[in-house]
Amino acid sequence: MKKNQGTESFQKRESAYADDLFGVIQCRECKHKRKGRRCKAFEWIPSDILTGRHDHRNPYPGDHGILFAPKEKEQV
Repeated sequence: MKKNQGTESFQKRESAYADDLFGVIQCRECKHKRKGRRCKAFEWIPSDILTGRHDHRNPYPGDHGILFAPKEKEQV
C-alpha cells in the first residue's frame, strides 16, 4: 500500500506546530508510549505531562514508578 505523502507531511507540520505551542512532547520519544493517550505508566496520560508542565523523568502521582525512557535508536 502506498503512503499518503500529503497526510504524512501535514502530520509532521501539525506536530511541529504543537511543539512550538507546548514545547517538545516528551511522550513521543518514550519507549513506554502506546496508542492514543496511553502508556505503560498511565491508562490516560495526564495533561501536565503531555503539555510539558511536568518533566516525566521525575516521579508523578500514579505513574507506578515508570518514568520517561528514550526509545532505542534503530541500528542502520
